[in-house]
Amino acid sequence: MGQMGWSGWIQLFLLAGLGRAGLGKHRANASHYPYEDLISETVAYCYTALVRDSGCCLDQKYGKGVRKKTVRRPGVGWLCDKACYDDTKGYRGDDLLWIPEGASCESPRLLWIHGGSWEYGSPDTLSYGQLASKIAELSGAIVMVPDFPLTPVGDYHVIMQALLDALRWLAETPLNPELHCPSGSAPLLVGGDSAGGGTALSLIMVLKHGAGWIPEGVAITEPETLLQQAQILAGGVFFSPWTNLKCDTPDYYYNAFAKIVDKKAFKDPSSGIAYVGDLMFRGHPEENLDEFTANAKSYIGSNVDLLTDPIASPFWSTEQELGGGGIPPLLFAVGGSESILGDSMIVAQKAAFYGASVHVDVHVGMWHDFPMYSEGCGSGYALWQAALALNRTATFIQKVASRKLTATRLGLVWPPSSSTPGTPKTRYIYDVTRPGAEKWFPKSLLSPMSGDVHFDEIPWPSTPVSPGVMDLSPWLPWLVLLLIFASGLAQMTYADAAQARLDALKSLRQPLVDV
Repeated sequence: MGQMGWSGWIQLFLLAGLGRAGLGKHRANASHYPYEDLISETVAYCYTALVRDSGCCLDQKYGKGVRKKTVRRPGVGWLCDKACYDDTKGYRGDDLLWIPEGASCESPRLLWIHGGSWEYGSPDTLSYGQLASKIAELSGAIVMVPDFPLTPVGDYHVIMQALLDALRWLAETPLNPELHCPSGSAPLLVGGDSAGGGTALSLIMVLKHGAGWIPEGVAITEPETLLQQAQILAGGVFFSPWTNLKCDTPDYYYNAFAKIVDKKAFKDPSSGIAYVGDLMFRGHPEENLDEFTANAKSYIGSNVDLLTDPIASPFWSTEQELGGGGIPPLLFAVGGSESILGDSMIVAQKAAFYGASVHVDVHVGMWHDFPMYSEGCGSGYALWQAALALNRTATFIQKVASRKLTATRLGLVWPPSSSTPGTPKTRYIYDVTRPGAEKWFPKSLLSPMSGDVHFDEIPWPSTPVSPGVMDLSPWLPWLVLLLIFASGLAQMTYADAAQARLDALKSLRQPLVDV
């Protein structure tokens, strides 16, 4: 699709909520806000399309060089019958595995829990196959999307058990006949979006407090060290997670979808209408609260106490659930206009305060689950913000996986035990690719690939696995150099693959053309 004409811009700003366009007979002689310089045509196109139909425009293309494998695990099938809300009826339960080229036994493995309000979706509908394959391509991780029982067939307890089983399978399977990997050899992560993101965070806390399972080859020498030795997660990733089942976060009000009419500037008020706030969930704040809470109750079943349970509803977590170590590094990506923005921000601040390493990316002007719109809503051009979120996710996965592997080789605890109060590394991400950004940002920030891939704040572990293991932390820099030297060829191969993934990401900024 070609460049958007002035008529398209007029339609956009009168319809889609970016403000007054300042064009037309009523404002011909007055200055206007420079939207053309600050807001890309791709974003404008997405706004227009989503205002018309909030269910449109999800990505259609799959990641390149990624192989799809269907997994049917014994005993996990379920029936989506007439009571099931999802359109995919009948036998369910087959998971999808996305395996990138060059995957090895040390490649990270990511369990991705799809969204859909726990009522809709599957591993390869609603663009979840596309999302998982792109994450696999960019990060080099093996990504598994389980087909867990949706409500009302399943509830919180059933879903959580299904996901624990899926995570165990992902951690322990040798992935025959491809890799023949020993159990527990790969760094393991969990992630999810929307409702699935909230459940992913619940899963992390269940593993922390239930000690997960003991990886093969780990000897238990002290009962009190069971938690640390059993904790095998390398990190967690969340896109627009729904963490507050009570559905009363302040952003439900402040980011509510709203109509603005500038009666002073326009003789005809209907010509001055603009829309702001949450493009995806457009009800009145009280209406959204009622509908979301009803949805949450179908997830938790009859036990309404779970609406504020600190694990089932992680927004309500406390130091008991998040403190004392055992929570791996976390990455949140959320749209700045979402009604559930606080579901990410408040949980992230709590986790960081209780000692976890936390990164939060708030993408200004973006909507719920925006990383799933990287192809630009059908505009023909990539959505830069979504591409950046996918790139940041890939870099995060690579960083924490590498550090988890290093900790394992050195006999150190991962994640590091810590209860030191901190704050999340929060970034408000504006579209620095627009000409208008030069007025506000230093040139070093204007490249879409600069300054956005560093996660050096993630701490190195320093505590030995047990009292019988020498503290190697003073020698850690030399040991790391030794490891790098000893694995030089493998590192070069990995670097080549990483560069190829980076090149693939950069290509997203070009017009999307089928080949």
